[in-house]
Amino acid sequence: MPVSRRAALLGLTLSTLAGPALAQRRLGRRRDQAGGSAAAPVHTWAFGPDPLQAYDVYADRGSGPILMFVHGGGWSRGERAMVSELPAYARRHGLTLASTSYRLVPAVSARESAMDVAAAVADLKRRLPGRPIYLLGHSAGAHLAALVGIDPDYLGAVGLKPSDLAGVILLDGAGYDATAPRGDDRIDQWLGQTYDQAFGDQAAALSPTLRVRPGVAYPPFLIFHVARRQDSAAQSRDLAQALTHAGGRAEVVAAPDDSHMTINRGFGVAGDPEGERAARFISG
Repeated sequence: MPVSRRAALLGLTLSTLAGPALAQRRLGRRRDQAGGSAAAPVHTWAFGPDPLQAYDVYADRGSGPILMFVHGGGWSRGERAMVSELPAYARRHGLTLASTSYRLVPAVSARESAMDVAAAVADLKRRLPGRPIYLLGHSAGAHLAALVGIDPDYLGAVGLKPSDLAGVILLDGAGYDATAPRGDDRIDQWLGQTYDQAFGDQAAALSPTLRVRPGVAYPPFLIFHVARRQDSAAQSRDLAQALTHAGGRAEVVAAPDDSHMTINRGFGVAGDPEGERAARFISG
């Protein structure tokens, strides 16, 4: 394996293991620095009985687009407080930020996780009607956002359809095609085990690229990937190609200066290329 790919996947491993604790510390520091409220959500709304079936809403703008964030963590870790700099990003660009959690592997499979994301979208649409909703996902959260934005079964179960989303933004996702061949070194074996735990024997059914169908009205997709991750680049291109062949709109953008972790952490920082590109995507 090239050193750059090994480093990128090692970063994914470390962020999966350490992400929640780091996120909580970052959130605590921001709250301390801002008097305890600047980065705090103003609402937490539940869409199911499980404690993870809930989402936070930050500083509601009262009108305009909503950006709903879906956290990463290998489908088995993470939680909705992992928003990094997104609250400031949303304020700067006139967006209302929501961040959802979802039930995690191994208690459920990625299918139920995606069902939770769809249910969060439906609940948010009911509470704040008439406003465009954009899904933003990182890593495993990018996979879930893509699956919800592509496979009509998920939003269809809550009375919506993929085109009810205004757009989908993906940050260095994994598992867009979980059936793709993998290597046999330790990192690839770890990644394969992560996929197997999340998808079980439903890898094809839970692969967004393989669920794209002609005749379905899809929201536009903006797909970012870390430039030095060959696997992420290939999966991002294949997903975009499937969407465009089916009549959808998708753009793939390489992030040359980021790792799997920094593409997410830096996204909300003023002047960040990926964040500013996404802001233009949202503004049309």
